[in-house]
Amino acid sequence: MLVHYNQTSDILYYEVLDIPLPELQCLKTLKVAFHHATKDEVVIHSIRLSKNSTISDVITDLKTKVELSNPDTELRLLEVFYHKIYKIFPPHEKIENINDQYWTLRAEEIPEEEKNLTAQDRLIHVYHFMKDPNQNQQIQNFGDPFLLVIREGETAAEVMDRVQKKLRVPNEEFAKWKVAFISMNRPEYLQDIDAVSARFQRRDVYGAWEQYLGLEHTDTTPKRSYTANQ
Repeated sequence: MLVHYNQTSDILYYEVLDIPLPELQCLKTLKVAFHHATKDEVVIHSIRLSKNSTISDVITDLKTKVELSNPDTELRLLEVFYHKIYKIFPPHEKIENINDQYWTLRAEEIPEEEKNLTAQDRLIHVYHFMKDPNQNQQIQNFGDPFLLVIREGETAAEVMDRVQKKLRVPNEEFAKWKVAFISMNRPEYLQDIDAVSARFQRRDVYGAWEQYLGLEHTDTTPKRSYTANQ
């Protein structure tokens, strides 16, 4: 027990558990960051459930721990890594194999505008980015990524107006932001009159997650404060 990778230690650590070990081994603990719809504070919750539990069980448990903007609000769980959304967990998925050590598990309220999507509506990824002058103008993502509904024929100016209201960015600062359609890490800057929906593929194909709406600006947005809640 004192030898690890040919390294010997003279200290043996132990932990006092709050439940019997056999019972603990049947459970899984997930750290979930809850993003409130209108508050900047992010609270990290530890959710401990049976390994056979599903995402739906996680959300049900989380609802007893958080303050929702509306009692009827629905939640979803996302997998976030390096300021990009990689997965929206289906409610029936088992939690046993979920890894929260490298990925951030983010819970958030589902906006009303996403609940009645038509066949023409698209749910797209929106990421913040800037170009790194020290790395040949390579795109560097930062900040909190989010999902946004775009309507058929909606222009870049109309989409950006909704983005500004969603993120609550002052006019003076928002005037410096640029919007681009980004595919395979290459930006195509959009003019106010460009139709955003025309840029996005109709079907989920390989690489579709790498198509997103990019918001180019300096990283001066207020940082969310993170607190832990057991």
